[in-house]
Amino acid sequence: MPDFWIIGPIAWDLALYVDRLPASGHFVQATESAERPGGTGANVATALRQAGARVHMVGYVGADTAGQSMTSALSAAGVDIDHVQVLPGRTSSVVLLIEPNGERTIVGIHPDLLHGITIPVGAVAPGDIVYFAAWHDHFTAAAQAMAAAGALVTSVPPGTIPAMRYLIGSRNDFTVIPEKTTAIVTEGANGVTVYSGGLADHFAAIPTDVVDATGAGDAFAAGLLWEIGRGRTLVEGVQLGLAWAASTVRAKSSRPTEAPATQPGISKQKP
Repeated sequence: MPDFWIIGPIAWDLALYVDRLPASGHFVQATESAERPGGTGANVATALRQAGARVHMVGYVGADTAGQSMTSALSAAGVDIDHVQVLPGRTSSVVLLIEPNGERTIVGIHPDLLHGITIPVGAVAPGDIVYFAAWHDHFTAAAQAMAAAGALVTSVPPGTIPAMRYLIGSRNDFTVIPEKTTAIVTEGANGVTVYSGGLADHFAAIPTDVVDATGAGDAFAAGLLWEIGRGRTLVEGVQLGLAWAASTVRAKSSRPTEAPATQPGISKQKP
């Protein structure tokens, strides 16, 4: 099993469960609220570690209470935080407005400082798996160097380099589907479509009761990467990702909930 390097946001979430989203100028009362660990990068790192992987988190926190809470949460989960940098400013924080159907609307609070981090290119070994859970164009040189050193480099859109193996993201994240990189496009309740070599394969979502959709995409990415790291096929990775996502949306949490390693009834379809 290779080491995993997760590069991306570490955030502290304020989740507000509401009966509806307020119209402009209107009021809505939250029926429930919770502060909890989150952030796309931290979520994927935690899920992979829960599955048993060796995981290195690369990102930042601020010198504030939220930053201390997040580094403590990652460390307690067993994630290596040696490359989590403390930057001047505030730890990323978001407000989540979660509707009765589980859909969430996200409002960022503090400016994103991810572009200011240093990526430990030299620490990544051949065969390791690198996942950019967020993308800034200045990550390009580091991504190219890690790919050249033999790492398997993946990213969310629009991150792409010639050696990028997979792009993983929601339909809304893709402005175009790249032709030379395998694009794995999540579509919520409609499942996942994989575009590769001019072909498209669709995989149906696993039916489930959605309580909170927060972290579903992160759970999918973690399950996919876990299977790739185990030497399994891309199809097996998609299937496990769908299983982990289905498990995650059944809980009120920003962090993925690990699903069983196998899930029956996952179907592959032509779109």
